[in-house]
Amino acid sequence: MTEIHIVKHIDNTRLVKELDYQQTKECLLLMVLGVLCLLTLLFLAWQQFEVVRRGYEHEDLRMELNLLTEVNHSYKVERAQLKEPERIEIFAREHLGLQFPSFQQVVIIEEPVSTKSREVLLASGEKDGFDSGLANFGAVQ
Repeated sequence: MTEIHIVKHIDNTRLVKELDYQQTKECLLLMVLGVLCLLTLLFLAWQQFEVVRRGYEHEDLRMELNLLTEVNHSYKVERAQLKEPERIEIFAREHLGLQFPSFQQVVIIEEPVSTKSREVLLASGEKDGFDSGLANFGAVQ
């Protein structure tokens, strides 16, 4: 048996597809919802990344604060050691060659030295107050 196939040529070029507004509306609605969900997820992820980044910054600053606190403490200890009178006295005697003054070198000033500058004293005509203060200092040698 032989089969016969009939080929029928159909011309659909003149047909125009009608737009289904309901389906287009649903498609746009789903796309808008998808974009909103994507934006929400991106925002939540960004927040989480910021929390982690701020945590690392906080930890770095805390470690820096601890380091600076230790350095500050060591500087305070060093300053206290450098301000000890015994250490200053030993340094002055050994390195600078200083000694305590003898009783003959001590001069007691009975009249206080004027706190005015030389120009002010010269301008006001008070030469005696300034010169007498210098005379007392000149005696110490």
